Amino acid sequence: MEDFQEKKQSGGTTLTLQKHHENIRVSVMEQQFQSTKSFYNYPCAHRQFRHDGNCAKIHGYSRSFHFVFAAKTLTKEGFVVDYGDLDELKRHLDYMYDHTLVLDEQDPHMEVFKALESAGVCDIRTHPLGPGMEGTAHYLSEWTDLYLRTKTKGRAWVVSVEARENDKNSSIYLNPNSGFQGWL
Repeated sequence: MEDFQEKKQSGGTTLTLQKHHENIRVSVMEQQFQSTKSFYNYPCAHRQFRHDGNCAKIHGYSRSFHFVFAAKTLTKEGFVVDYGDLDELKRHLDYMYDHTLVLDEQDPHMEVFKALESAGVCDIRTHPLGPGMEGTAHYLSEWTDLYLRTKTKGRAWVVSVEARENDKNSSIYLNPNSGFQGWL
């Protein structure tokens, strides 16, 4: 006697076929569409105060960001994400990284930097995991995933974010909450 059992899981469906007391599991991926959006040339400075070398000093890069979005269903126009709807993300990137100084929230010289900001010398931004590309990719993944899920009522989400400090160095954060989580 053959018997099929279907179990829905995040990211796919597992079918279990039972035949004469033998279990055979088959995973079936649910459809997912992906699209990407990149933003380039954000001139900002940062410092890694925990670093023993030159990265502990203020230095600057022209940062770039690459986002991967996904959805199980497309918009009526056939989009994962309507790029024209990402103006709030663009404004946030401008605020965070256009001629700013990105610091670790725990920087021991924060009061000095705040005094410089008060004097009009810099605009400070902070990241909870630090100003490096790893912390930046993590921060932007969390911020953008919340923004995108809210904007699309849960239909679309962030798969990953790549934060690039120059042509040679980047970090990628894979969103652990990626996937459909229900309609908002």
